[in-house]
Amino acid sequence: MKPLDIVIADDDELIRIGLELVLSGEPDLRVAGTASDGAEALRLIRHRRPDIVLLDLQMPVMDGLTCIQEIRKLYTDLPILILTTYSEEEFIFRALAYGANGYLLKGLDSDQLASRVREAAMGRYLLTAEVAASIARYVLNSDHSIKQSGILRFFERSPQFTKTEQTIMLRLLNRLPNKEIAESMHFSEGTIKNYLTTIYEKLSVRGRKEAVDYLEAMAARGLHG
Repeated sequence: MKPLDIVIADDDELIRIGLELVLSGEPDLRVAGTASDGAEALRLIRHRRPDIVLLDLQMPVMDGLTCIQEIRKLYTDLPILILTTYSEEEFIFRALAYGANGYLLKGLDSDQLASRVREAAMGRYLLTAEVAASIARYVLNSDHSIKQSGILRFFERSPQFTKTEQTIMLRLLNRLPNKEIAESMHFSEGTIKNYLTTIYEKLSVRGRKEAVDYLEAMAARGLHG
């Protein structure tokens, strides 16, 4: 089986070297090239056609946000993960809106890093709990109807969710308790709990709070996606 080809772009040489060492040590992953700025990353992507890109936001010549926009003009489905050490709402929101598939906080251990790269390459959206919560706070200030429009766009890109699951997720996004969700859908609370267990598994979250944070983040991304 062909290894996943990865392009890494970060202006910090030590971070580039560290990431390359970790990822190249995995039998199913291969670093196809590294870049120190967005323009160089774009050239590498055009030449190497990688399976996934790891991209820093703060880089010279062309920053990460601009690079994401340029990549999306060429490749609409190429997974892009942002490398970051911080979680400012504005940068997060804009990067997701421009087409990033998620974030990786610098400093992840090697097992987590490799695992999340694989997940993103399979089309999963990745957000740490801290980043998802940060975006959630941002979106909570948005109009309800706009937020709902954003999550519906997320559903369009996520065919693994049934119509019933989508309905429950919308009510979850609106922070309804299980009892109210059950009553509104004419289900028992036990049935709703069973559906929520399946939803949490599909979202790869550990419970209600992480699920709501994730859905808020996807609503934010959907507003511009």
